[in-house]
Amino acid sequence: MEFFDEAVNKTKEVFETVSMKTSEVIATEKQRFDMNSLKAKREKDYTALGKIYFDIVKDDENAPETVKEKVEDIKAKTAEIERLAKEIQSAKNKLICKNCGANIAKNSIYCNICGAKIGDSEE
Repeated sequence: MEFFDEAVNKTKEVFETVSMKTSEVIATEKQRFDMNSLKAKREKDYTALGKIYFDIVKDDENAPETVKEKVEDIKAKTAEIERLAKEIQSAKNKLICKNCGANIAKNSIYCNICGAKIGDSEE
């Protein structure tokens, strides 16, 4: 009987130890998840701040030279993105509505999403 009691006590000890370790691991993983979530949110904030700053300095002749270079880089990339988007839409025989950004058929008179009139300038 003493052997059985000792085995039960050892089993309880092991269970308690495993339970404590599991709780520690769960708490640590939750903290790690929370930390990574905050890092991701911080990166979005940095991006938003950068966009705000860009809008402030994009036409500022007194901006530092390094800022002017980045502004020009961003403007060039934006122009290239727009050009490529137009090429893609043209290849698909589609236009992009200037009012809402929807893909619409090239021969459309009105946007089927927002109703804006599609003029010759769209093409």
